[in-house]
Amino acid sequence: MTLRPDPSEPARNWSSDPLHLDWSRVERTRYRIHQRITYRYDGPVRSLQQRLVVQPRSVHGDQRRLSRRLSVLNAIPHSVDAGVDPFGNTVVTLNIPRVEEEVTFVTSSVVERDAQHGPHLEPAAMLDDRRLLDASPLTGADHTIDLLAEELRASGLAGGALATAANECVHNALTYQYGATSVHTTAAEALARRAGVCQDYAHVLLALTRRFELASRYISGQMLGFGGSHAWVEVLVPDGTGHARVLSLDPTHGRATGYEYITVAVGRDYGDVAPLSGTYHAPFAGSLTATKRVFMTALGPGDCTDEGMRAIA
Repeated sequence: MTLRPDPSEPARNWSSDPLHLDWSRVERTRYRIHQRITYRYDGPVRSLQQRLVVQPRSVHGDQRRLSRRLSVLNAIPHSVDAGVDPFGNTVVTLNIPRVEEEVTFVTSSVVERDAQHGPHLEPAAMLDDRRLLDASPLTGADHTIDLLAEELRASGLAGGALATAANECVHNALTYQYGATSVHTTAAEALARRAGVCQDYAHVLLALTRRFELASRYISGQMLGFGGSHAWVEVLVPDGTGHARVLSLDPTHGRATGYEYITVAVGRDYGDVAPLSGTYHAPFAGSLTATKRVFMTALGPGDCTDEGMRAIA
C-alpha cells in the first residue's frame, strides 16, 4: 500500500518576518529545519520501503546545506541509502523489515543563504530542457488554461514580466482551501474548482508558464515557522550574458520569494518530489502525523564571515 500525506497548508511564518527584520539589510542567514514524521499502524507491518525527500539539496543558488541528520525511532532499518535523483535532490530510502505499531523519522538540517552570492543563474542549456518545458502528469493544460494563457499573452508582456503577471493571475484565480484537492489533482482540475493548496497554485502556474515556452520547475520547500511544507515555482529566463536567470515566484502568496524560503527539492511537479512516499505489507492502512519547525540560528553582517555571524537561536 502506498503511503502519501495529505497536502499541508502553507507554513505559518509569523507574517513572513518573525524577527521584524529589514530583510533588505540581511546579507547572510543560517537556518535549522527540524522535522518529526510518525507513521502509526493497527498492528505489525512488514517490508516497509520508505522514501524521504525532506532534506535540502546540497546547493541551490545562494543556498547551501551545511549538515543533515536522520534518526529512526521504534524500528531498526535493514538499510538506509542516501542518494541524488536526476534533478540533484537528496533522496533517502529506508528498508525496514518490520514495524510493530509505530515508526518515527526525525530529521534535522542546517542551511545557509548568502545574499552576496548574486543572482541565481543556471546554464543556458536549461532553457531548452524538455523536462521543464513539456507538460508533466499534473501540469497539463486544458481549454480554460489555454484561454487564460492567451489572455496573458495579449498583454504584450514576455519572459520574466509575463511569468510575474501569470503568478499574480494564479494568486487571484484560486482560493486557498485545505481539503479541496488531493496530491493527484491536476492543474486543470484545481483551476476548474477555483480552490486548492500551495501545490495546486504551483501546478496552475507551471501549466501557464510552460504554455509560454518558459522553462519552469516545481519547488518543494519550507518557510520560516511552523506548519506544513510549501510549494512554489522557479521560471528560467535568458539573462543576456549566456546564462539562465532563475525567477522564484510564490503564487499562493502572490509574490516573489525571499530569504524566509528554503528550497528542499526541484522537479517537474509534485509527483517528482513528494516529501514522503513508500510501501509496506499489511492488511490495514497507516496514519501519518508530522511536525516541522524552521528557525533562523544566525544572521551575518556585511562581511559575511563566520566570525561575524550573530547567533539568534
